[in-house]
Amino acid sequence: MVGSDEMNLYRSWRMYPLTYRAREMAQVARWIAAGQSGSVIGLAGAGKSNFLGFLCHHPQALAQALAPYLAGEEIPVVPIPVDLNDLPARSLDVFYRLILRSFYEVRERFAPPLQAVVTQLFLENRGVRDPFLAQTALRELFFQLRNRPVRTVLVMDRFDRFGRSAPTRILDTLRGLRDSFKDTLVYLVGMRQEMTYLFAPDALGEMYEVLDTHICWVGPMADEDARRLVAEETRTADPPPDPSEVAALLTLTGGYPALLKAACHWWMSFSPSDSHRPPVGRWQEALLQERATISRLEEMWAGLTQEERQVLIELRRREQPHRASAVMGIRKLEAKGICRPAPGGCGWAIFSPLLAGYIAGADLQGWGRIRFDEATDALYQGTERLKNLSPLERSVLEFLVRHPYVRHTKTDLIVGAWPDELRRQGVSDDSLYQVIRELRKKIEPSPAHPSYIVTWRGRPEGGYRFFPEGRPE
Repeated sequence: MVGSDEMNLYRSWRMYPLTYRAREMAQVARWIAAGQSGSVIGLAGAGKSNFLGFLCHHPQALAQALAPYLAGEEIPVVPIPVDLNDLPARSLDVFYRLILRSFYEVRERFAPPLQAVVTQLFLENRGVRDPFLAQTALRELFFQLRNRPVRTVLVMDRFDRFGRSAPTRILDTLRGLRDSFKDTLVYLVGMRQEMTYLFAPDALGEMYEVLDTHICWVGPMADEDARRLVAEETRTADPPPDPSEVAALLTLTGGYPALLKAACHWWMSFSPSDSHRPPVGRWQEALLQERATISRLEEMWAGLTQEERQVLIELRRREQPHRASAVMGIRKLEAKGICRPAPGGCGWAIFSPLLAGYIAGADLQGWGRIRFDEATDALYQGTERLKNLSPLERSVLEFLVRHPYVRHTKTDLIVGAWPDELRRQGVSDDSLYQVIRELRKKIEPSPAHPSYIVTWRGRPEGGYRFFPEGRPE
């Protein structure tokens, strides 16, 4: 049984074919069938939220994707979209009630007995202010789901925005629910970046591993999906773009949703008889003068690490990086869809001529990964050796390189990096800050907005986290 609101949502997604984002859907379906949680990640404009919306509101597509992995099991799988932007207060009782309401809003997806349970629990607890009562109601709901049994998928988009400001007790709640109901509860969280850049591994415990072990990158679309988007964006054109024009739009944008939409809107800005529309051979030049195109390319660039930026700059120069750190960057860019094997299988290429042209025209720079070379006993940033470090700066940076990503307190850094004789004399917070400030001047693209040595604040003391690849903006 499907209610009117749910039916309207379904109709709005029915224009998408069952094969939309087939690769991503198959990957996520494998997790769900195995009861595993994970992260769906896409750079700005990649279509990550669109994919999660499709997954939540096109039940036939999800059922089709799940079928090969369920091996005859008849356990219903119900995705529950949880709008974290709709959280009016960051308190436990409100968070529990938000999840209850999310179930209530899609209650028609459950069999009638469970519909009644969902409705009763939500209506009885929608006004409670006691977090224990709201939590008890939510746990009762999961017990009922387990007994049926039904597997639910809490789909939480924009989890990165939520996670930056969510109190620890709410994040602990998610971990506790997952621990208690592993057999009936799966999380899918949508983010623009990986968990590494959102939380320190020691901050979330097991929850970090739950969400970081399985990652689905959403990037450029498959050819069929990209052609459908062109048809949708140019549906009012008379005549529509001819095959050569469609091919040019797909090639220039690489099928990246935000770029493809911007290119289609540019194409639509010309009337059929407009002599000002440039020939296909000059479309790249024209599009790179459009503010909409540049804006989307800037967002994409901002979402990359310094290491990834350096790799793309080298590829744009037709250089094929071979050092180990660069190969790591290429593999990550391939997962994001930003790099592809070059034609003929010889090396790698940037997926979109527009992105390659933007990198060349804006004279961009990537600062590369900071690493320690055991053979030469030297610190490198990208391909450049760091030579102008004082002994204390070198000691601090080497300690950070050997212990990346974790949250180091000020005391940790002083104990780990300061020579014994100086430490015995006493080291003030200001002395540490001065060393960090000088290091940032030498290794950061923008010392005022650091991407390698990032401050974290805590009690009784804060400190610093180190990202060897240079955290995205």
